Amino acid sequence: MKDTDKRRQAVPSLRNSIVAVARRLKQSAKLQGETWTNLMVLGAIERDDGQATPTQIAFDLDLRSSNVAQILGELDERDLIEKKSDPADKRKTRLSLTETGRVLLFKTRSQRDDWLFEAMNECLSEQEQDLLIAAGEIMHRLSLARHGKG
Repeated sequence: MKDTDKRRQAVPSLRNSIVAVARRLKQSAKLQGETWTNLMVLGAIERDDGQATPTQIAFDLDLRSSNVAQILGELDERDLIEKKSDPADKRKTRLSLTETGRVLLFKTRSQRDDWLFEAMNECLSEQEQDLLIAAGEIMHRLSLARHGKG
């Protein structure tokens, strides 16, 4: 059997492993009292550093604009985000995190990081932890791939 055939046969197992870890991270977010979608939206706003728009967030996170509007309304009501009109185009709304939103996002990320660190220490040898960290860098590059959007 060729190496490419072996790799192709290993792909479902790899995908299942990635999904299982993502599921555990989502579950840890629920334990912290936040929905995963709210955390994704807060993270997207933070990454865009005050330039985020509702339309861009809907596109980036593959959410319906009506769902994004509802989530943003809830986050705004909780004083986690700030909405401002774009000075160059008053039709656009720019979003940024409030200090409360930043603290919440940092806290939940830190708690998920703690879970992952503890799980790595519990389940993996030091060599495996180093390998997983290296694989994380590779997986990040993979996440940027445009091929195979289905």
